[in-house]
Amino acid sequence: MTRRSLRIDFCCNDPDNGDFAGRVVGASFMECDLEPANYDWGYEFTLTPRGIRIHRRIFPYLGSKSWVGNWCWDSFQFDRDVGVRLLFTLRAQGWRCTGGPTRLYDWFNRREEAA
Repeated sequence: MTRRSLRIDFCCNDPDNGDFAGRVVGASFMECDLEPANYDWGYEFTLTPRGIRIHRRIFPYLGSKSWVGNWCWDSFQFDRDVGVRLLFTLRAQGWRCTGGPTRLYDWFNRREEAA
């Protein structure tokens, strides 16, 4: 991973055969486990010529690798700015960090104060 890029892994493959499922039920970033608010069903997750599509937004990626760790997970490398925007989007959509380094856990799970 270069300094200007971020790697985010997504649990987006069918657990029975490893084929792309079109849904995501988990993510991982720098030792942080991220779970969607809708954990049982997950969210629509598609690959387009322009990037991944999740939560009605497209995030271009620099590269990807299938079956990272096991066949349920695919890894995506993002430009740092795109990766940060993706993490903010997940957070805004109710994803929670369920484990990881305290600093990242606290950042991801903090609640914004009303203005």
